[in-house]
Amino acid sequence: MKPVNYQLTNTDIETILCTLSILPSLGLEDTDVQADINYQCCLSAARKLSSRNPNLLPNEFRVIFASLEAAQLILQGEFEVDAEIKKDCVDHLFTINKLVSALKPSFS
Repeated sequence: MKPVNYQLTNTDIETILCTLSILPSLGLEDTDVQADINYQCCLSAARKLSSRNPNLLPNEFRVIFASLEAAQLILQGEFEVDAEIKKDCVDHLFTINKLVSALKPSFS
């Protein structure tokens, strides 16, 4: 993973907090152990972002990016979710797409 050189705005943080809250409900993990790890990483990343702590661990950054990509796939119709989750993603459409584009180079 390459370092990220991107300053998060309040809107970015709000969007990430939304997508982090959605990711665990999608059940994308192969095992319960991985699901628990991802859930814990979502919680710790959300706490750090909420308190403006920039010291994200690699796994926290990984779940942030995974949550943004999952939200993007929800918007594209790749994941079936309830109407409320879809609306949450639609409300953050622009920022989700912006963040995925900005953060993707860190995973190439």
